[in-house]
Amino acid sequence: PVLNKQEIPPSWKKPDPNFQHGGIKAAHRCLESFLGERVAHYNQSISKPAASRTGCSRLSPYITWGNLSLKQVHKAFRDTYSTSEVKWQLRSFENRLKWHCHFIQKFESEPRIEFENINRGFNDIRKEWNEKHFQAWKNGNTGFPLIDACMRAVIETGYINFRMRAMLVSFLTHNLWLHWQKGAIHLGQQFLDFEPGIHYPQFQMQAATTGTNSIRIYNPVKQSYDHDPDGNFIKEWVPELQEVPSNQIHEPWKLSLMEQKMYSCVIGEDYPEPVIKNLKESYNRAQQILWNKKKEKKVQQENRRILKKHVKN
Repeated sequence: PVLNKQEIPPSWKKPDPNFQHGGIKAAHRCLESFLGERVAHYNQSISKPAASRTGCSRLSPYITWGNLSLKQVHKAFRDTYSTSEVKWQLRSFENRLKWHCHFIQKFESEPRIEFENINRGFNDIRKEWNEKHFQAWKNGNTGFPLIDACMRAVIETGYINFRMRAMLVSFLTHNLWLHWQKGAIHLGQQFLDFEPGIHYPQFQMQAATTGTNSIRIYNPVKQSYDHDPDGNFIKEWVPELQEVPSNQIHEPWKLSLMEQKMYSCVIGEDYPEPVIKNLKESYNRAQQILWNKKKEKKVQQENRRILKKHVKN
């Protein structure tokens, strides 16, 4: 049943300081601050889970909810570009605006991809299910610090940057080898900027069920060292690791028992053991299965159909 005004829970009306504020005025303030100042840090911030929170545009929720149109954003971009001293940053941003409509159109022309593999040749993989592994991923308790920090952050704030979104999907579908659909529903429920036309094609692209895209498997430990080297983002969202030194926070399972006690982080008690024991082995398994699938006749037939429908028309 539809809730009337009197039935809306009070908690829904209370502003949450962890979320972006909505509305047209807030949208325009966000647009002005990005094009006028924050865009200067765009390229170097886009992959960082902490820096992206200010260095990225943060316009996607306003576009999703209709507070801003793409035409308004692009006009503001053009008005800024001619006098800007950071044109290369602006061009990077413009490229992402163009992809926005491409993915929405792809979804509109084949909406079944919300429920099914876009490439039917992949229908015979990821048949097994491990609910314990899924719950660990869903709740940010995998034992891999950056995975857990990102999941906890998106649950609490509705936002995580694109690379970290891709890493979460990669870990679910490749390392844990679970079907993408339940994961897509969970993350879709968290994103303040949830847009089905972007969410489902991107989710399947990262899960490697399109067949037409390169297979990308993110190593969550490498991503942690590369994009949160001091562990500040991890410490913010995984307080169990607060006392672990930065150079050891990315792989806390390697701490000796004495170190774990010194840093108030006993693995298996204060912080979970890794949900999978051998990251490399899980990578190799996924890599081998997926690349072998790409060679199959059914997958290649579907590739031609997909390219004809979504690219070559």
